[in-house]
Formats: sequence, C-alpha cells, structure tokens
Amino acid sequence: MKKINVLGVGAALVDQQFSIDDSLLKDLALTKGSMDLKERETQTQTYEKLIGLYGASQDACGGSSTNTIYAAAILGSKCSFIGKVADDKNGRFYVENLNKANIKNKCMSPDKGVSGNCLVMVSPDAERTMSTFLGISSELKVSDLDEEMIKEAEIVYLEAYLVTSDDNFDATKRILEIGKKNGTKIAISLSDSFIVKGFKNRLLEWLEIKIDYLFCNKEEAKAFSNSESIETSANELQNYAETSFITLGKEGAIVSSKNKIIKIEGFPASAIDTNGAGDMFAGGVLHKLSAGYENEISASFGCFLASKGVENFGPRLPDEEYVKSLKNFKKIRNR
Repeated sequence: MKKINVLGVGAALVDQQFSIDDSLLKDLALTKGSMDLKERETQTQTYEKLIGLYGASQDACGGSSTNTIYAAAILGSKCSFIGKVADDKNGRFYVENLNKANIKNKCMSPDKGVSGNCLVMVSPDAERTMSTFLGISSELKVSDLDEEMIKEAEIVYLEAYLVTSDDNFDATKRILEIGKKNGTKIAISLSDSFIVKGFKNRLLEWLEIKIDYLFCNKEEAKAFSNSESIETSANELQNYAETSFITLGKEGAIVSSKNKIIKIEGFPASAIDTNGAGDMFAGGVLHKLSAGYENEISASFGCFLASKGVENFGPRLPDEEYVKSLKNFKKIRNR
C-alpha cells in the first residue's frame, strides 16, 4: 500500500476570479471561452483594469491539476502536489492553501522569479475566459522534483498544460519514467483543445506507453482524434489509455475502456460558473478510483460533483460541500 492516493503535477497558479460583462472581452481582445497566455506586463494591466471595474477578485490556489487534487483531498484522499512558485505574495498564498487542505507539496522555490496567476473572467451565461501568466511555474525542472513523492503515489495526474514549456516537459518525462518503474498508475488530462492542436507530438510522447487513465472533454477528444464524431474519438482513445473519461457538459460523460463505451448520465444544475468543472469531475473520479470503485460509479460521482461545482462561483466548492456531495450521491445511488 502506497502512502499517497494521488499526486498532482501542474502549473502552480493563483486563480483570481471576476464576474464580468461580455463587452470587456472585446476591449481586452479576448475570445470568450478561451485560455490565452500573457506576458507579465499585459497580465498586470489586465488585473488592474479588472480591479478598477469590478473590485477585489476571489482568489484560490489554482491551475488545472491543483483544482483536481484539491477536490480529491477534501473528499478524503491522501494527496500531494508538485509545482513551482516563487517566495512572493502569491506563492506564499498558494502554498498556504495547499497546506490547509493537508496536501503534501513541493512547490516553494529558492529561484528568483514571479509566481504565476490566472485571471478567470466569468460571463453572465457562466462561461469562463482565462488570461494566464505562467511565471515561474513554467520553469519546473527535473532538479525541482521530489522522487520519493512520485514513488509513494498510487496515481500520478499530469495536466497537458505542462507540455508548453521545455523545462516542464523534460520534468514530466522524468516523472513518467519514475512512476512506471515503481508501479504508479498514470493519469493525464488533455486540458484544452488549444494544447491538443498545438502540442500533439509532445502529448503522443507521453502516450507512447499506454497509460491508465485519460481525462478530456468532448472537444479535446475530437481534436486529438481528428474526428467530429465523439464515438470515433472514444474508440481512438482506447489506443492510448486503459480507460478514458470524456466529459459532455450537462449531458454527463463517456467512459471508454477495453472496447466498451458507456454513457454516464449527467445531473441537473443551475450553472452560474463553469470554471473548474472538468477539474472537479476529475477530482471526484480519482477519489473514487483510489477508493476502489469501478469506472462507471467513479464517473457518475464525477458528474454529480461537477454539477454542484457549476452552481458555485469559483473553481471549487466550500470544503463542507464536498463531504455533503459524497453523502448526497450515496443517497441517490441507494434509491
């Protein structure tokens, strides 16, 4: 038995979230629903404009993998995280958030630099648009890794945003090497259609040896398989992962494994903010998988948790709502 259920690796970013008017996106030259990478100066100017228009942001330790691991940890899994922040205000805030959730972490760096942040702008229809400054998070190197943390994990979860940086990509290849030598299951999130389209060769390097779990939404699955058919995409992903979890928004999810494709029904929700819904789904699934549940039940709980997440402003629920979700899902299953 390993000490840690799930180890997350990803961009260590402070999420700074605002409710906005759609007219602002045009002023900022941002495409609604997209994720854009920005330089520090541009990011600072955008942040100051948002503060001036909408007041203080709602902040949380963020990044895709972080949000996933946070959910799994609060649900009761033993979790750890590897990323990179600087010893500055955002970096200290980030690590403090992880520590409060009892997430063992290797993040704080002695290197000079600035911690990254993600400006999350939520439109009235609940769609989120992101402006991201990676900062020092893009400089995670092999030398920054804690190999014991990797060896002691049952599952390592990697976000595809890591392939955009040479340093990060080299570090992930070392993580995969250590994990495979030590019987660690590998889970990968495709993260964003932009990443799939722009960095597919690097993703294929990750997937040279069939992994255990692949997470994506339907658009990412289609982009990866070069198909407009979700059924074709689900079949294609079976070549790369033992099990793939494909989210379909309010329609639920698909579980594709061993020449079997199962549709998981979604749960009704009054969405006000879709930011982090996919991450929350993955966190719920990984928590259930690490507790020994089957793929279908794990995916169903992931859908249930995400349905609660989109009814809340911000990338995660209040901590007590995670535990409540576990109890309520159990009641639904027992009906």
